[in-house]
Amino acid sequence: MTPSTRWMLIGVQVCFGIFPWLGKVAMEAFEPRAVLFWRLWVSSAVFLLMAFQIYGRAALPRSQDLFKLFGLSLLGVTVNQAFFIEGLARSTAVNAGLIMVVIPVATVGISALLGQERASGRQLCGIALSVVGVSWLFLKRGASLGIDTRSGDLLMVINAISYSAYLVLARPMTARLPQLVVISWVFFFGALLSPLIAWDVAWWPADVGSEQLLALVGVIIFPTILAYLGTVVVLSRAGANVTASYVMLQPILGVLLGVSLLHERPERSLLLTAACVLGGLWFVSTKSKGGRAGAQRPEVSPSSSEPPK
Repeated sequence: MTPSTRWMLIGVQVCFGIFPWLGKVAMEAFEPRAVLFWRLWVSSAVFLLMAFQIYGRAALPRSQDLFKLFGLSLLGVTVNQAFFIEGLARSTAVNAGLIMVVIPVATVGISALLGQERASGRQLCGIALSVVGVSWLFLKRGASLGIDTRSGDLLMVINAISYSAYLVLARPMTARLPQLVVISWVFFFGALLSPLIAWDVAWWPADVGSEQLLALVGVIIFPTILAYLGTVVVLSRAGANVTASYVMLQPILGVLLGVSLLHERPERSLLLTAACVLGGLWFVSTKSKGGRAGAQRPEVSPSSSEPPK
């Protein structure tokens, strides 16, 4: 993996990681599902405009690809985002961070099950090390996986598995189609379904202030447009297992933001967690002496799969 790909993976997680802070401000005026509605409609319009501007008629996939893109949209946008928002409303932020470790584990299992990637011992050790580190941090802080939060926890587990399946299944599509085209149609189908999800909430409340509006704009730009576009690009350069492993940076980022912005007292467990996560990322993203960190099936990448210049 090249240094530029590593930095892009880190940048994607930073964009995703700041969503709780921007979202908290936006949801002072907007309902969670209204935030989802605006995220999908504005970002899909931006992506489609960019795709047709750059690729012209090539931005219109074949009919059989449209069905596949609709399926990817259900996994990576509709189920993923809707279940997370509703799950978080029924559970706690601490539990959400703990359940996040399901993503790399499920990604390894799904990619191995479908024969897309073989998980090497080095890769499994790296993911296990990261899971141990993040689990230690949140268990130390007192996660409460119990009956009071059971429904929300279950929704977030489904959310994590859905996103894992999206990471695995999107890569073959991005090997044949331009990444921008893929993400445009994935979000477009999600936008079409969003009114059904948010039909009973006010899409534009009467008491929206400038601060809440700016926060909503930030949610659309950073954890939506930049983060998802970056994810599609790195999927064509790195395996789904490696991409998923970088999700482990989000819980660490959340703690660091809490310390710096909310002036929370750092815990000693943070140092152990950071060491485990960074060590795990090194295992999964670097080559062993005998070969690559994670063996993959050979793939042919056509010129159309290169990121738009």
